[in-house]
Amino acid sequence: MVHPADHLARGFALFESGRYFEAHEEFEAAWNAAPRTERFFLQGLVHWAAAHHHASRGNFEGAVLQARRAMRKLAGYLPEHRGVDTRGLLAQLETQARTWQGCASVPQATIGVRR
Repeated sequence: MVHPADHLARGFALFESGRYFEAHEEFEAAWNAAPRTERFFLQGLVHWAAAHHHASRGNFEGAVLQARRAMRKLAGYLPEHRGVDTRGLLAQLETQARTWQGCASVPQATIGVRR
C-alpha cells in the first residue's frame, strides 16, 4: 500500500511538470487514503489540478468551476498546511480564475511547497 504522503509528493511533482490529469489522480489517491481531518485539503488539491487540466484543454468554464471548488476547500487550511503555502495558492487561483473567465490561458502554475 502506498502512503498518502507519497501520493501527495508525486502529485506535486506531476503538477510542476504540467501533467495536471496525472497530478489529479495522485491527489485523489491521497484523498481516498487520508484521515477525515485532511480530506478537504486533499479535495482542494484534486480540484486545483482539475482546474488546470480543464484550462490546458481550453475548457475555461470547467477550469473556473474547479478553481472555485478548490478555493472553498483550501480556505480552511490557511496560511499553510503540510508545507503548502495555501494563502499564496488561493491568491494564485483567484487570479487564474479571473483570467479563465475571460477565456484566456495562464502561464504554467507552480505551488509553494517546502521540501
